[in-house]
Amino acid sequence: MFDRYYDELEVGDRRVFRAMTVTEAHIVGFAGLTGDHYVLHTDAEYASRSAFGQRVAHGLLILSLGAGLIPLEPGRVVALLGLEDVRFLAPVFIGDTVHPEMEIVSKTDREPGGLVIVDETILNQRDEAVCKARLRVLVAAAPNET
Repeated sequence: MFDRYYDELEVGDRRVFRAMTVTEAHIVGFAGLTGDHYVLHTDAEYASRSAFGQRVAHGLLILSLGAGLIPLEPGRVVALLGLEDVRFLAPVFIGDTVHPEMEIVSKTDREPGGLVIVDETILNQRDEAVCKARLRVLVAAAPNET
């Protein structure tokens, strides 16, 4: 989706992206990076006695993995301007495989190209939605060939 310029994107465009399996290393690394060592994510004994029965990946980790699975071409995305209506719909466990799907819901001309509103859904290996968000992305126009 963001391997194209603003002019090449159309409302209704949909893409399904590659997947990644969530590992213990992802959870431990994310906890170390963010300082979020909440026991449901990092303490196997505690988590085994929780309603989930095992450790759960951080919701923001899953949102971040979803972003990392989307191919970006240099010069296309100017800035991520915001996330709206972020919802974590189901737990993600170690060993689950997640992938993002996106759909462009609107475009508005804005220098240096345009504002693109994208609905993102991150699904697990059973095609269950685990996270949803609306992204506001400033995308560059194609350079003028002279």
